[in-house]
Amino acid sequence: MTATGIDEVRTWILKRHPERRTIDAEENLIQTRLVDSLTFVELVYVIENATGVEIDFDNIDIQDFQTLAAIEKAFFVAA
Repeated sequence: MTATGIDEVRTWILKRHPERRTIDAEENLIQTRLVDSLTFVELVYVIENATGVEIDFDNIDIQDFQTLAAIEKAFFVAA
């Protein structure tokens, strides 16, 4: 079974936090410091790699990156 895009994002975050086993889809990644200002750009690149679509840094809405559910809705769910 191949991983979905959001699974790639989840795996990337969990690799950066080996003390964690899971991340709830609604857990705020920024408030819990699972993603901080130093890793945010890396997160964007992980999403770009998983979607194959470049994200325009000039038009980023931070709301789209706060939870796995928000990331999935913004970048992985076809409109």
